[in-house]
Amino acid sequence: MAAVIIPWNPAGPQWDGPYGADVDAVRRDGLVRQRWTLPAHLASSHAAASHGHASHGAGSRFAGPRFAASRGMDVWLVILTGPPAAQGLIGHGTLAVVGSPTPEDEPTTSVEIDFDALLAYGDQLALPRLVDRVPGVLAADGRPVVIEGTDEDAMRAVWREAFTADAGSLEPAPGSLPPAARKRVQANRFERDPEVRRTVVAHRGASCHACGLDFEQRYGLDGGDLIQMHHITPPEYVDADYVVDPLVDLVPLCPSCHVVAHSRWPRPYGVGELRAMLARSGFLRGSALTDEQLAAEAGAARILDASSGPDAP
Repeated sequence: MAAVIIPWNPAGPQWDGPYGADVDAVRRDGLVRQRWTLPAHLASSHAAASHGHASHGAGSRFAGPRFAASRGMDVWLVILTGPPAAQGLIGHGTLAVVGSPTPEDEPTTSVEIDFDALLAYGDQLALPRLVDRVPGVLAADGRPVVIEGTDEDAMRAVWREAFTADAGSLEPAPGSLPPAARKRVQANRFERDPEVRRTVVAHRGASCHACGLDFEQRYGLDGGDLIQMHHITPPEYVDADYVVDPLVDLVPLCPSCHVVAHSRWPRPYGVGELRAMLARSGFLRGSALTDEQLAAEAGAARILDASSGPDAP
């Protein structure tokens, strides 16, 4: 499936709301939706490459094949304006809604993009490095471009290098896999909010409250930040007006205990119930003994029989 490269001018009116706040919102909530206006037909990267890689210049009509935007396509956001140090790859999303083209001479299409990964200003992948790794990524007149094939693969590779996932995240970085290889699932945002997580760890510590696992003690410094948050507020109390209290509503759990907690629906197991499970554990039902274990048991039985015989003291 092809992907769309969208040039962006941060000084313009295109982005709705403060970009910096949306960087935090994506980390917290997973998605931020933005409206955008695209040409009704997008030029392919091959047509763009035939006009060179410059990000500025006189406008010209692209020749050759054209591709219509479609729902589910990957979107890559690239800054092309401002000082050279500010230009580069800064975000990834997918086309969520694609409207009908306008009936004008230069028809446009209104789209809605679900951005699932945004880099803060200053962290973007530099434009010269992007152009060097992804030939044909930019159009001479600054229009959006469709990439596919090797260019799309290269785009994913450079994005994996630019984007740093949250510590302990089990999901691949947004945009690192093609659409056919991923599925978007809903998650409890309170358990994944980085600010809430820091507050809980500062208040309750970073050890699992069920089994006591301390990641840093077990795995060293590399594993010290991997504890997960478990939301203990009953579902019936989570409504539109609900505001999470990090010091009351969440407790740290290791991933194993967290999975067990959520194995019951709709009301997950509580920390006390998890501790009770652990207290009852310690054996495997139906486990088979090895020959060495059977021989040891037989020897123990002989010793016990001898010690309880008639001549025993």
